[in-house]
Amino acid sequence: MNDTVKRERQSVQIREERDNQNLIFESMVDGVYMVSKDHKLEFMNRVLREKFGDRVGGICYETFHGRQVPCPLCKLSKVLDGKTVQWEWHSRRTDEIYDLVETPLTNADGTTSKLTIFRDITERKRWEAEKVQEEQLRLQLLDELERSNNELMDFAYIVSHDLKAPLRAITSLAEWLAADYGDKLDEDGREQLELLKNRTRRMHNLIESILTYSRIGRSNEEKEDVDLNTLVSEVIALIDPPEDITIEVVGELPTIPFERTRMEQIFQNLIRNAALYMDKPEGLIIISCSEDDDNGDSNWRFSVADNGPGIDEKYYKKIFQIFQTLRPRDEIESTGVGLTIVRKIVRMHGGEITVESKLGDGSTFHFTIPKKGHRGGGVS
Repeated sequence: MNDTVKRERQSVQIREERDNQNLIFESMVDGVYMVSKDHKLEFMNRVLREKFGDRVGGICYETFHGRQVPCPLCKLSKVLDGKTVQWEWHSRRTDEIYDLVETPLTNADGTTSKLTIFRDITERKRWEAEKVQEEQLRLQLLDELERSNNELMDFAYIVSHDLKAPLRAITSLAEWLAADYGDKLDEDGREQLELLKNRTRRMHNLIESILTYSRIGRSNEEKEDVDLNTLVSEVIALIDPPEDITIEVVGELPTIPFERTRMEQIFQNLIRNAALYMDKPEGLIIISCSEDDDNGDSNWRFSVADNGPGIDEKYYKKIFQIFQTLRPRDEIESTGVGLTIVRKIVRMHGGEITVESKLGDGSTFHFTIPKKGHRGGGVS
């Protein structure tokens, strides 16, 4: 009698433990099932029942894999030997990918079952696959960009070589005509000869500008700590603006790690542009720098402002396009490459250049350079 009562109590205890265990498994967001040593499904929680139907009592390889025999990669024997295994399974039935953790579970009656926890990782796998594709595309685009840049440089050198030779001949001819026959030409002839010399000079400047543009990002110039106060003073002296134009530097400019030649090109083009288009009898160009911490990014923000003619807003994008000028080249001697060079250098270093202007009230060009982590010298 006592043995019978004891067995009944043990049976009740086993059922209660199993019910409590199953209650925990039912509340999980992952799928959970238990399999006996003969592949029979002993338990499936709500998540798996919704995906595969209530197949408790059925055979696991029939339920999940639609097979009549155990799967070649079945982990049951390993788990029953006391090992925990983790693997991924792509279900053809649901077209979903699962991360499976399978471990031995000792039941209250002393038997051992395989406990499997299903985690649906389909979206994560798709996201990872998309990231891999994006990275492959990025590398492909970088490769194409580098090849394009190399082709641009080769093209620029070939064109410049093919153009420079006849251009030198034309320049020499114009100088020879001016020296030997200048006094024999009438006024119209001398004007035409001067026009020829101006055109060859413009062509030479254009070729050099194209070469400069093609070299940006291809040189091996090392960064150095550039004192911009000294550099800007040297640039102003080199430009040698007319006496009716005043150039002021407001406050102290910083010392920053940069390629000196590239920074010279930035300020040369911006200051020269402002001076070139100046239409006021008392021209003023102001250079300044501030710290810009917008959007959590720490930048130097440089400004080159003038009181010149200003720029219509509809031309804000056009002025940064190569070979674009707002006035005929016979009025203003410009290659139309300067601002394009500036934008390429600034963007290559992780910055941006913008313009603020109002017709008749001058223009201000702003460009930013990141304080940390800006690139330099690479493909752009």
